[in-house]
Amino acid sequence: MEKEVWADADFDVMGWHDCRLYSISLPTENFEFKIDIDYIFKLERREERFVGFWVSECDLTFHHVSDFKISIQPENTFPTIISDITRKKVRPTPSGKLFVWNYEVELDKGVISFSSTGFTQKLRSQPVFSESQDLNNR
Repeated sequence: MEKEVWADADFDVMGWHDCRLYSISLPTENFEFKIDIDYIFKLERREERFVGFWVSECDLTFHHVSDFKISIQPENTFPTIISDITRKKVRPTPSGKLFVWNYEVELDKGVISFSSTGFTQKLRSQPVFSESQDLNNR
C-alpha cells in the first residue's frame, strides 16, 4: 500500500460501510476518540464474480473531540459493523485557527455522534486478502 495514513483531505474518497469495529477508546483529557477497525480497501472480483476483500487493521482517531454522545443497543453487540461515517456542518473554532465538523458513526447497533476538527486513519498492517469483510483476529 503506497499510503499508510489517511486524514481529513481523504474523507470524500474513503468509505467505512461494512467495516468491523473491535473497540473504542473514549475521549479523555487528550480529546481524542479512537476506533479499532478492519478497513475494507477493495472488493476483489475475478471474471465478473465477487471473491473477497482486501482488508487491513487500522486505528481511526478523531481529534479535538467535543459533544460526544453514544447510543448502542446492548444485546448482540458482537460483531459490531459500521454502516457509514458522515460529517456535516463545518464551522470555525472560536480561535478561528481550526475547523470543526459534526460527525456520526452509524453502526448496525446504534450511533456515535460528536464534533471534531478531523481524523487520521493509520494502517497497523498491510491489507490482506480475506473471503470475509473482516479479519476476525482480535
